[in-house]
Amino acid sequence: MDALHLSLAAIILCLSSAAQSAVGFGYALFATPLLVCLGVPLPTAMIIVASCSLFQASTGAYKLREHIPWKIVFKGCAIRSIATMLGVTLMFVLIGMSQPTLQLYLGIILCVLLLIRIVARPKPREHVAAGWGWASFSLSGLLAGTCGMGSSPIVIWMMAHDWDTKRIRGLMFAIYTVCIPLQLILLTATIGKHAMHDFLIGLCCLPLAFIGAQIGHPIGNKISRKRLSQFAYLLLFSIGVGSIIPSLHL
Repeated sequence: MDALHLSLAAIILCLSSAAQSAVGFGYALFATPLLVCLGVPLPTAMIIVASCSLFQASTGAYKLREHIPWKIVFKGCAIRSIATMLGVTLMFVLIGMSQPTLQLYLGIILCVLLLIRIVARPKPREHVAAGWGWASFSLSGLLAGTCGMGSSPIVIWMMAHDWDTKRIRGLMFAIYTVCIPLQLILLTATIGKHAMHDFLIGLCCLPLAFIGAQIGHPIGNKISRKRLSQFAYLLLFSIGVGSIIPSLHL
């Protein structure tokens, strides 16, 4: 990556961090398709985004550590990690495609995930069938390994529980804190030493991701969550459609 691409990537990571801090979701959903459209290889984009996400997740998990159900975290992460191995295998199918075709598939995946999040509004309850947990963590791991955008299935599963906000946020942060290092190890084992170079790029972008978080938090506190979510969905759909249309050669 040259200086221009690094600068644009840093801006994308900063704005994605601001969006996630304001809305509460979407770091990889925002950053990964935009980085790929910038010409960043998919594995590189996944490692950079994961590196920044790990920083946010670990600090968030520490702050909410008293609200985290660790038994659920470790059980879910075990399921997710196994599925991630399969996802990394599928990733090589995507990176073997041409750039327009890759953007097309990422745009389709993004739009489908957003539609699922908008349509699937489960009624919160005290207990959810164990099968839904297995399915959610498995699909999340598969998507995380394939394209790095694996949060949506787990978020929908958590929203089906009558948990308070701190428990939900703490659980999500803890899952990422445990799973992202395993994901980075898998990517390093499959793509080699270049993964360490990408990880260092991600670390260099941490200050901008931190700045983005400081920008996003006040916005999230001042504007209603519903309005912010609507804006975020609109923006994400624009990114998804923007990835799809050029690939169709219209």
